Amino acid sequence: MIAGVIFEKASGMPLLQFLREKIFQPLGMKSVANIDQDSLAVTDPIGYMRYALGPLRPAPKEGKGWLFAAGELAMPAEDLARWDISLIDQKLLKPSSYQQLETEVVLNNGVGTKYGLGLEITSESGHRVLAHSGEVSGFTSENVVFPDDHSAIVVLTNQDAVNASGQIARGIAPLLFDSADPATPQKLAQARKIFDGLQHGTIDRSLFTSNANFYFSEQALKDFAAGLAPLGTPQEFIQTDQELRGGMILRRYRVKFTDKTLRAWTFEMPDGKLEQYQIAVQQ
Repeated sequence: MIAGVIFEKASGMPLLQFLREKIFQPLGMKSVANIDQDSLAVTDPIGYMRYALGPLRPAPKEGKGWLFAAGELAMPAEDLARWDISLIDQKLLKPSSYQQLETEVVLNNGVGTKYGLGLEITSESGHRVLAHSGEVSGFTSENVVFPDDHSAIVVLTNQDAVNASGQIARGIAPLLFDSADPATPQKLAQARKIFDGLQHGTIDRSLFTSNANFYFSEQALKDFAAGLAPLGTPQEFIQTDQELRGGMILRRYRVKFTDKTLRAWTFEMPDGKLEQYQIAVQQ
């Protein structure tokens, strides 16, 4: 909000006027609405909320001025996609400005913030990501841009205080980078079978190299079982991507449970044996 006030003073015009003239119109974003001042049209979706575990109820509207320069823009996914395309093609700003926009801010102690100038700067399965979520009363959104891959995901939902938009976006992302490797279904089934074995403290040692078998000691197997068995059966077990790394094939997987999401990855030798099978919590 403070940035919006500073912007108006520096530009000499209302924020929304500048955005319309310099961004929305040039990019053909024709359906952007200012919901800080006006309500959505009667033909638009209704936003919902719930009290704890109670039933869904229409969400109340924020008071005028609450969303200024923070969440007052409403638009269909098509218009947000036009903005994403401009970000990928760097249509509006100088290259140096985009570089600043997309550079992670680093603290004085050297710790990265995973945040640039108004954008989350992360990676998804080895792909550079520019992203941001949004939430106002009754609505949430997730906008994920893969600038180097010329791809983006836009998810809009009409219930607040839930992570549905983020979960949907993360579910779509692997589909964008499917390796089309004919061995993927077989390797996925193998990875899931190994995971099930680890939940019970066992592995098929014929699948692994001598190094990996040394890693899977008796104590290691007990620890794997103690941590994984209580999670039960995964709701989702998918391969997110794969790449060549050091002469081996690196395959990454996402393993989702009701209250926890894990990431798993394997390094496969040219002879098909696994040099590594690792599991960690998805951050």
